[in-house]
Amino acid sequence: CEVGGTVGDIESLPFLEAIRQLSLEVGYHNHVLVHVTLVPYIKASEELKTKPTQHSVMKLREIGLTPDFIFCRTDRKLTKSVRDKLALFCNVSPDHVIEGLDVPSIYEVPLVLHKQEMGQEIMDRMELLSKPNIEYLEKFIHRFKNPTHEVNIAMCGKYTELPDAYKSILEAFVHSGVENNASVNVKWVNTEKIYNDADAAKAF
Repeated sequence: CEVGGTVGDIESLPFLEAIRQLSLEVGYHNHVLVHVTLVPYIKASEELKTKPTQHSVMKLREIGLTPDFIFCRTDRKLTKSVRDKLALFCNVSPDHVIEGLDVPSIYEVPLVLHKQEMGQEIMDRMELLSKPNIEYLEKFIHRFKNPTHEVNIAMCGKYTELPDAYKSILEAFVHSGVENNASVNVKWVNTEKIYNDADAAKAF
């Protein structure tokens, strides 16, 4: 499961307690706790700051949860010294400090994690024998980045100024485009501004 927000938020405490109890019930090799945290870069001092992560892990441990992996959201690569510092003060192996850099597409995130062997680390932690297989995703990304043609689609609706309202449809376009080696260009059309054929012709 995923618990959003910040460690210590009163809204999330019941869920964190439930996770603590569940992890105890299922046993060490049947659960993995990944803590997603921000490692900000301070331009004035030109350094990545680990203190917020250290404090959030400390809060988690007060609740009774010890992260197995620290997933660091950052806009630049973690240096060895930063990784070692996080590992030391968060009580995890340096291999379990995962770098979550910004990527052009969300579909590339699993590939970034695979390069850091996060999948294999989780498999080892849970004593699973199968190997992570991302061959399909690699092909997906290649076709996503190298379409052979373009398709234009008009997205007509009432809430076109809020694209997230149609998020599932947009994602369906992405997958359909990849399946057909096409780049899908979406043109937003606000149907509330169309009153006649002339308006429709202008919109398209």
